[in-house]
Order: sequence, then C-alpha cells, then structure tokens
Amino acid sequence: MRRVEEVIYVVPEEREAFLAKQLNPSEKTRKFMWHHGIRNQFFYELEEFILMTFEYVGDDFYQDMAVLSATLEDEGYFIKQRRRDVAPEQLKTTNWWAPLKILGSNFVQTPFSSEDDVGADELAAAAKNGSISDEDDIRSNIAFDADDWSESIHF
Repeated sequence: MRRVEEVIYVVPEEREAFLAKQLNPSEKTRKFMWHHGIRNQFFYELEEFILMTFEYVGDDFYQDMAVLSATLEDEGYFIKQRRRDVAPEQLKTTNWWAPLKILGSNFVQTPFSSEDDVGADELAAAAKNGSISDEDDIRSNIAFDADDWSESIHF
C-alpha cells in the first residue's frame, strides 16, 4: 500500500464546483478509480487550500495514474497545473496542485508489550476524557515550501 498526499489550490469562484465533483464522483468514476487501486480518498480544508490523500493498493502506480489521468481528464476531474509550473504572481489566480513532502511517520507498531495492555487502555481512557491534550497550535506546525517535492502523478 502506498499513501499519496497533495495540496490543491482552487480559485474561490471554482472551489464549490470542484469539491462537489471530487466528493460526489459518478458511479463510473468511482468504479474506475477503485479498479485502478484508489482506496480511502479523503479531502481536508486548510484555509484556502485543500489537502487530499488516498491509498494506492495496485501493482504499478505510475501506469494506473497515467490511465486514470488520460481517462478522467475528459470529465474535468483533474487540476492540470502543478504549482512549479505556475508563476509566483499567478498562484492566487490559477488552479494548481503539488505533492506533499512526507516528513516521517510514527506509531506504525505498537509501543506496548503484551504486559502493557492495561497501560494502553488507561491512556486511551485519559485521552477520551480530555485529561491529555495537545497544547500546540496546529497552524504553527504547517510547513509549505516553494518547491515541488516529488515526482508523484497528480490524482
């Protein structure tokens, strides 16, 4: 399984139509995307940006993305411009996308041994009750660089 994340900018006057198309694709589009390995696609909003993520479960990512791009392009499903191809002075007047750079991951394996299962349950209960909180302001943790970071194919 491969995770793909992108940041997308859509000019305000086209944003509602874009999100409607993305969040409510046709049955044909959903089946086609599923057939080409797309799973668990999510869209998030951060100020004027849309953050999109999906999981790819196929065998040939680049081939599947090429087929999807060529086929779904006719339906206006994609934003064609990459951020690196848009002049800086046009970034707020042009629809564009860019891959997100992965910084790392954690919690891919349990930190608890079988004897620690009780500790995990206590931590989960404390978090649910609000006695554990994250005091960081999430806006201060956002990093956005002017470069494109990967060779991923936009989907």
